[in-house]
Amino acid sequence: MDWQSFVFHDLIFQGESTLQSMYVVTYSKATPYAAFFLGLWALYAACLWWKLGRFIRDISSGTWALKLMMLTHHGVITPLALWSMWQDPVIRQLYSCIGCKEAAQLMNRAVEAPLAVRALTPVTLGYFVADLVLLSQWQLTKGSQVERYLMLVHHIASMGVWPAAIYFDWVARYVIIMLSYESTSFLLTLLWVLNAAGYKKSLAYVVTGFLFTILFILLRLVGAIPQLIAMYWAPPWSDSLMQEAQPGGIHWLAWLFSQSLILPHVMNLFWGAKVVEGAFNTFSGLLKNN
Repeated sequence: MDWQSFVFHDLIFQGESTLQSMYVVTYSKATPYAAFFLGLWALYAACLWWKLGRFIRDISSGTWALKLMMLTHHGVITPLALWSMWQDPVIRQLYSCIGCKEAAQLMNRAVEAPLAVRALTPVTLGYFVADLVLLSQWQLTKGSQVERYLMLVHHIASMGVWPAAIYFDWVARYVIIMLSYESTSFLLTLLWVLNAAGYKKSLAYVVTGFLFTILFILLRLVGAIPQLIAMYWAPPWSDSLMQEAQPGGIHWLAWLFSQSLILPHVMNLFWGAKVVEGAFNTFSGLLKNN
């Protein structure tokens, strides 16, 4: 696949082997996408305000616009990330040969760098920037403080760590897998829209909730097992492996950045417990009503 044709930025990441250069090069490519998503949000908000007013079912049109912006990002990135996983022979080997040491080592760095991650990651980094700028539109409540802080940690950590994966081509394929997680985010956002629109008891809501639960469990929880096994066999934070891959090491914080790969799985356990609990309560309620 010609990944260059899908994006506006150059897929070549060149510069000095320093963290400063890494951030400058990466965010020079991500910034236009941040501007795009902010402009898209403004367009959505203006159209909603013009057609339906400042508040729609007691929710700010800005919040509705944010959800539409999220659906746009997730709807574009998700199929491309999933397709790139299918195309990538290393990721296919990771899931088809669970526990294979060869795949574990190649997940850290293979002969060819994955162009998909160079194409898609700056787009998502730009989206994260826009999402943080629009923090006031998140519809935060006192009961969602833990979720809010976790989402902030997710965004900020990703913005700090992912550029290194692309720029230095170290653990870049793990980032592709994390980008595919936006498929569950798409369904979760769609559930919010259906609920806020008054369709929580509809068949569409039930079906979407079912798909979300199944996909979350398969993709984020069960799908984590091959990744964690690969990290066990070829820990990307291992100094010896980094020296073997590149004399002198990757960069001076590579050990810390690589260890952060564990964080999404810890967060997914937290979210997974809530997902299963929510699904159980929903379907229990449906059975009682019937």
